[in-house]
Amino acid sequence: MEKFEDLSPRIQGHLRSVAGTSGLPNAEQALEVITQNWLEKHRLFQGQTSALKMLPMRIFMPEDPRPILLLTYSGSLIALGILVSGGRSLEYFSIKLRLDIPDWVRCPNIRLDQALKLDEPGIFSNSGVSQCSDLLMMAVCPEDMPLSEQEKRMREAVIFLTNGFAKINRTLTLPTSDLEHFTQKNMVQFLAKKNDLTQGSVKQLLEDYNTMVEAGVLLGESVPLGKLGKVFLSRKKAQKARVGRNPLTGEEITISAKPETFTPRFRFSKSIKEKAQRTLGPGE
Repeated sequence: MEKFEDLSPRIQGHLRSVAGTSGLPNAEQALEVITQNWLEKHRLFQGQTSALKMLPMRIFMPEDPRPILLLTYSGSLIALGILVSGGRSLEYFSIKLRLDIPDWVRCPNIRLDQALKLDEPGIFSNSGVSQCSDLLMMAVCPEDMPLSEQEKRMREAVIFLTNGFAKINRTLTLPTSDLEHFTQKNMVQFLAKKNDLTQGSVKQLLEDYNTMVEAGVLLGESVPLGKLGKVFLSRKKAQKARVGRNPLTGEEITISAKPETFTPRFRFSKSIKEKAQRTLGPGE
């Protein structure tokens, strides 16, 4: 699927509806960019859920305790958390140019009063988004997986997909191949909103964290950076002055002595290497 004409009539209808509320003056251009936006998100959703070994669902019952990821026909992402005391968290990420709904909604305690079904709209109670467009895909973790591990995978998927969707959304207003989404400013804004913190407090925490990492490295320790890997200093021994030859002329020359030096190195973890092999990012 690479063009609007390759999509099913139902998906085409939803994309036309989204394009109609996008606010773009050129209807034909609006439909083209909305379609490419949708295709990128569809591919990203499939790739990430597959990488995390999540399973497709056709019907999801309200009493199912598992978290679930939803992709709508219009290309919006919805993440529902673990069932706790009858409620779940909700994160809703829509196409940015839609004028009829916010581009990102986060609710701490919504309810499902009826089952979620493919090809039908999702209905949510006690939520800033009471209804979404028809559900195209749903993905959950296996039932025998501990809920703590399911929650961990859902958190990874949400962070990856919401940021991936945000990067894709930027192409709607900034049509260039050199978009940078993961800047410090954007990451601070994302973390602040996701964790109900001020941007100032998040920025200070990140600065303190980076300072501690830097101090550990300069003091000669191998500092772990979570799932990414470790950063450390690599020592290069001092070299004595010696006599060598010019590789071009063969003339004998003196090679100066060099003091002991240290170079910062980064060793990526096995986990990130494996994910890099099986997960494609936006635009690849």
